[in-house]
Amino acid sequence: MTEKISLLVVQSNPVVGNIAFNKQIVIDHLQNNNSDLILFSELMLTGYPPEDLILKPAFMKKVHEAVDEIVNLSKGKHPTVVLGTPWLDEGNLFNAAVVIHDGKILHKHYKMALPNYGVFDEKRIFSNGEKVSVIDFKGINLGIFICEDIWVNQTITEIGEQQIDLAVSLNASPFDINKINEREKKAIEFSKSIAAPLIYVNQVGGQDEIVFDGSSFLNDQEKVIYKLKHCQSESKEFLFDEDHKFLIEDTFSDHTDMNDVIYSSLILGLRDYVEKNNFPGVVLGISGGIDSAFSAAVATDALGPSRVKGILMPSKYTSVESNTDASELGNNLGIELMNISINEIVNSYDNTLNDLFSGTEKDITEENIQSRTRGAILMAYSNKFGHMVITNGNKSEVSVGYSTLYGDMCGGFSVVKDIYKTDLFKLSEWRNKNKPSLSLLDKNEIIPNNIITKEPTAELKEDQKDSDSLPPYDVLDKVLYHLVEKESSVKEIVDQGFDKELVKRIQNLLYNSEYKRRQAAPGVKISERNFGYDRRYPITNAFRDMEN
Repeated sequence: MTEKISLLVVQSNPVVGNIAFNKQIVIDHLQNNNSDLILFSELMLTGYPPEDLILKPAFMKKVHEAVDEIVNLSKGKHPTVVLGTPWLDEGNLFNAAVVIHDGKILHKHYKMALPNYGVFDEKRIFSNGEKVSVIDFKGINLGIFICEDIWVNQTITEIGEQQIDLAVSLNASPFDINKINEREKKAIEFSKSIAAPLIYVNQVGGQDEIVFDGSSFLNDQEKVIYKLKHCQSESKEFLFDEDHKFLIEDTFSDHTDMNDVIYSSLILGLRDYVEKNNFPGVVLGISGGIDSAFSAAVATDALGPSRVKGILMPSKYTSVESNTDASELGNNLGIELMNISINEIVNSYDNTLNDLFSGTEKDITEENIQSRTRGAILMAYSNKFGHMVITNGNKSEVSVGYSTLYGDMCGGFSVVKDIYKTDLFKLSEWRNKNKPSLSLLDKNEIIPNNIITKEPTAELKEDQKDSDSLPPYDVLDKVLYHLVEKESSVKEIVDQGFDKELVKRIQNLLYNSEYKRRQAAPGVKISERNFGYDRRYPITNAFRDMEN
């Protein structure tokens, strides 16, 4: 190596299944850049995860045609492209990194370590690659890896005595609250093992429940030396010198505001779900409570006030305070608010069901009728005008079934599904003091303080409080965290100072509510273990941890 090498890291937001769109991102960078090496993320051409689309012969035909077009357009061009794509080779399907230059495919690396946990089920679809890829690129030994490759010790074993001067890792690494630090730690450990710096290229964007936060980075054997933006598409060129070191001209701060990353991930997850599925906007019920207030705030941050519609649906149990708080929220956000009383509809239900329910006392049945009435109104608005309904059940409520099937669970997507109630309050307080990186709303102090400080209530009967049915949220959420995220036993939780009967009760509510969660809308995953991809329990389940 006698000259500096220019490297372009492309942190892009592909659309799953839109091969033409994704292909054009590659072509645009190929034709408009003169870097020596252009690096794209894992399965860039199809988006990640393609799931069973990839099993369709017609889909893979389009993939190979797209690669052929990129190869042909590379004739006479200076850059070499490393492209993440599925690849069909002699009947076997691989997660591949294809190296393209001047009208030819120079090399194909097949992902060796296929993850089979959490959001990943690659062993179901792909075959394993068997060889480490180290290629000669302009006088340096370039090691090419894909995501999980750098997380397993087997890769180090396979490298053996091969010399690597620079490693590149193509990734589709989803966000969760622990992932950023985990990635960087693992990348540095890998660099130490191979005695070479590494470029970590990550996808960005929302895909159903998953959010890819980008945050691509360069690291040496000691630390991260540059990081790209979180939750934003970005292309950045770097120089790699004769001493096998990156030349970094820009200043770089390694401080990460996790509240901003979390909130921006929620924005990105909702925005991409709406945009990629071609909804004109969203509609949600505004109750004057924290869940709907926070959801409305994120929606407005994501889409702007003109694309968010709020509907107040007061009943005879709705307090003046709630109506006032809801109206103040709408004014702060600048969204359109509609007010539709549900009293007449609920009364008609009572009259219709009077004979059927004769001789019984009013109970949760009548409460749920109110919730289902509101759900019907929201869905009617959605059907008529096309706006997607946002549902507002948080992780605490979804965990224990404190939600109404076909009522407040109605909706196409959830912002708060993976956020515990206590964390909602904290994030709301943070949002009132800060503008998230991705926000389209240029103001703070958007959620009325009274919404944050007042005691939560569903207002489905006189003087109702959430605490009538549930333990205090600060206790409930801690127990749930141990049951859900950590899979702790009852004894382990009790040993931390929690009441045994309370823990058993919460466990029972958690297990009994699985049937509801199976029918719930998808929602942005931000935790290490969400409902759906990460935690999969049978609906019919007789097991209970009764350990003393």
